[in-house]
Amino acid sequence: MVYEDIYEPIEVISLFREGKIKPLRFKWNGRVYRINRVNGYWVSPQGYNKQYHFSLVADSSDYFEIMFDTADFQWQLARVCLEG
Repeated sequence: MVYEDIYEPIEVISLFREGKIKPLRFKWNGRVYRINRVNGYWVSPQGYNKQYHFSLVADSSDYFEIMFDTADFQWQLARVCLEG
């Protein structure tokens, strides 16, 4: 399995509740992906800000890493491994 670095802005529908972030869907290249499972997440400190990374599987059985940056409140598609 080979991941490709992308680092493109994406649109994400997510739930912010009780100090946690739960991504639900995201849009990339004109297609909406429903998130089936979050395999893991981690936080990277960036000075006063943080980057929240999510490793996930979408409805297409493809693997993605998406990232939320508190510096600009933007989401990015960081990496992708397309299976299907």
